[in-house]
Amino acid sequence: MKIFLTILTGFLWFGQTAALALEARGGPPPPPPTRTTVSPTPTPTPSPIATCNDPNAAFALLRAFNSAVGDHFYTTSFGEEIQAINHGGGYKSEGTAAFVFVTQLPATVPFFRLFNPTTVDHFYTTDFNERNNAIANLGYVSQGTAAFVYTSAACPGTIPLFRLFSSATGDHFYTTSTTERDTAIAKSGYVSEGTAVFVLPVPT
Repeated sequence: MKIFLTILTGFLWFGQTAALALEARGGPPPPPPTRTTVSPTPTPTPSPIATCNDPNAAFALLRAFNSAVGDHFYTTSFGEEIQAINHGGGYKSEGTAAFVFVTQLPATVPFFRLFNPTTVDHFYTTDFNERNNAIANLGYVSQGTAAFVYTSAACPGTIPLFRLFSSATGDHFYTTSTTERDTAIAKSGYVSEGTAVFVLPVPT
């Protein structure tokens, strides 16, 4: 019995001593911090910009040709084409070249029109610097904006409008037809000047 009490007294003394030690140190150590994993915030994907316009808002880009002077002429104005045919010294309609816009809509740019009275050439470009150089150094005069067009094929259904030039006649020629382009290069003395713009095709 005395042995049991001695052992019990020892345990009580040890527990009291441990408690005083913990108290002297400021209490039991805090539990280890919980490790929180934070998932990185995903970068938001920008919403696509609606830049493609309703094809039903497009107008016909009419094409006429004067074989006497070797000039292709393009306009969205039926009245202007009739004026060129009736009073322009030999222009004839060659139908519709493509479909374009007559007012500036999202993602479209001006398709500038110039005319050289010396070489009798209508020239079309979207390049502001090229237009200014043609006016300042090559004898062209500005005739405003022929239409508004796309500069890339980003919009579904658009096709390239090819640009060609004949140094023999001084004529700039524009067509969406690869066959017509290749024939003009092979048989009519034209050289390719790449893609002028992107347009909507003529409905078939």
